[in-house]
Amino acid sequence: MTGYWRQEAGGLRIYQSPLLTAFTELRHGFFTRQGGVSSEPYRSLNLSLTVGDRRKAVAENRRLVQQEMGLTALADATQEHGRREAVVAGNPGGPAGELKVAADILLTDRPGVGLLIKQADCQAVLMYDPGRRVVANVHCGWRGQVQNVLGAAVTRLKERFGCCPADLYAAVSPSLGPCCAEFRHFRREFPPEFWPYQVRPNYFDLWRLSRDQLLAAGLQPEHLDLAGLCTRCRAAEFFSYRRDRVTGRHGTVIGLKA
Repeated sequence: MTGYWRQEAGGLRIYQSPLLTAFTELRHGFFTRQGGVSSEPYRSLNLSLTVGDRRKAVAENRRLVQQEMGLTALADATQEHGRREAVVAGNPGGPAGELKVAADILLTDRPGVGLLIKQADCQAVLMYDPGRRVVANVHCGWRGQVQNVLGAAVTRLKERFGCCPADLYAAVSPSLGPCCAEFRHFRREFPPEFWPYQVRPNYFDLWRLSRDQLLAAGLQPEHLDLAGLCTRCRAAEFFSYRRDRVTGRHGTVIGLKA
């Protein structure tokens, strides 16, 4: 784990992974909730079109993100806590960059196209193969972990683009930390192999779980980066469904420079 650092661009506050910033051809950012135009309870950089916010406000927030990333397009899909993938072959079109599909694994090798995952406690896991010049952005909540969505994403990168797992780099976003990841019904929700990730009664280290799932998929330990920032704890910086219920979604973006 390395310390993520934050930059400010205008009103936007963005965390970045030191591991990924070493690749000059890559653009990525873990955006906070700050710097947008949405009103409460979505204040202010809400990037989701499905939580009740005004579409015009969300479109402007996405424009700000795309502008800051220096990308020609943003693409996102309907997230459903599953293992489906979508390969983005070009500009998805439309003012908000929506793909008309349900997918939790987004993949592209097209320069200028940013992949967006929306969050309010779930992880976004960025992956990059510098040899193949392929990027992935994976929506990974606890339901996705139960289905090993990260292992599925690595498999898709192998099948679709010929990536070798040992060549991949991955960074895990700010998300629900072991301080706040309470699962009172974990025996019903988690398989027994997840139970050792319990750090105290009913609380689980989902960060370590994702790290171990990435290692099991073939990634190298020195190619992994974890933010170690809890979204529920940091109300000024991040949306949190567990904390607020009615709330917005911040976002994580990755793409190859245009």
